[in-house]
Amino acid sequence: VAWRIPLVIICTPTPHSLLLSLVNAGVGIGAYVAQWPEKILLRPGSSLTISCYQNYSNLAYMFWYQQPPRNGLKLIVSSSTWSHNSYEDGYSEAKFEVTRQNTDYSLMTIKNVTAHDAATYFCLMIHHFVTVYISGFSFGSGTKLTVIGKNEEIIPPAVAIFSPSKQEIQQKSKATLVCLASGFYPDHLTLVWRVNGVKRTEGVGTDEYSTQNGSTYSLTSRLRMPAWEWFNPLNRFECVANFFQNGTTASINKVIHGDAGE
Repeated sequence: VAWRIPLVIICTPTPHSLLLSLVNAGVGIGAYVAQWPEKILLRPGSSLTISCYQNYSNLAYMFWYQQPPRNGLKLIVSSSTWSHNSYEDGYSEAKFEVTRQNTDYSLMTIKNVTAHDAATYFCLMIHHFVTVYISGFSFGSGTKLTVIGKNEEIIPPAVAIFSPSKQEIQQKSKATLVCLASGFYPDHLTLVWRVNGVKRTEGVGTDEYSTQNGSTYSLTSRLRMPAWEWFNPLNRFECVANFFQNGTTASINKVIHGDAGE
């Protein structure tokens, strides 16, 4: 038996908007789900195992999804605690091997990866399921798989921080720093802001997707703050670009200090 989520869910483009749709419909959100790794960069022919753990033992239904870049979710496989895995058209156990020895832990292994497998993968566990109602569900945070050619070179980014505009400061009493990471390859990079060495998430807006410029990519992130925070020369604003290089995570940091003002 294939336990499918209603069409309205399959058509929703991202897990975030899916959650919002279900919350607005009065659906209860249940267990916590942890998924790892968050990101991974592989060469063709490698294999990847994604782990999915939930802390609520009664989640009977299990779903794995694939979200190709700039596309909606595609259901790979569904299962329950009393049935075998049921694969959707175009997917098979030979490629996507799913194991679930108990109700709280599941693994999906993607074998012999190719460029076609580059996507973000999500696990979803559900407690109670009927055709028109879902209760007690939770998505994993997602695993982004990037596949790079065997002979392709990894190019690190150039990172720059741009100062706030005087017009914004004068009109809104706000200051926005812009961090640009450019010229990198592949599209497998994150930007993080730190203020005086502490990670900052409030007031941060990062582009959802990188921009492709020929054979390389660029990504922009903004940090908005009160103008008074910018006009403190003791404040240290740092943009950190994290990317994969030679099998490990590398970082490039760019720093700008607050303005002393006139």
